[in-house]
Amino acid sequence: MVDFAGVLRTRTERDTAIRVVIDLTDERLRLRSGETEIADWSLDNIRVNAQVDGFHIKAEGEEIILDLTQDAEFAVALGLKSAPVALARRMSMVRDRAS
Repeated sequence: MVDFAGVLRTRTERDTAIRVVIDLTDERLRLRSGETEIADWSLDNIRVNAQVDGFHIKAEGEEIILDLTQDAEFAVALGLKSAPVALARRMSMVRDRAS
């Protein structure tokens, strides 16, 4: 199990944030807030785009934004290939530590 702590926002309600745990296990992305499961998606069924303000995730016709402290580790765990310059540098450092 690979877990990350983050904050979830919607594109339309940026002032409302929910603390979540992001679980990347078995080719799935699961979001939990406390004991409540918010989402459970196959990685094949979502699109993740790293932007300056967080990870934009499109699924089921909706878009959410995740902000994580361990953004580089999350991006590497997802296998993202492109990212804003600062994040791409941190991703490179994470990959270097792993090898």
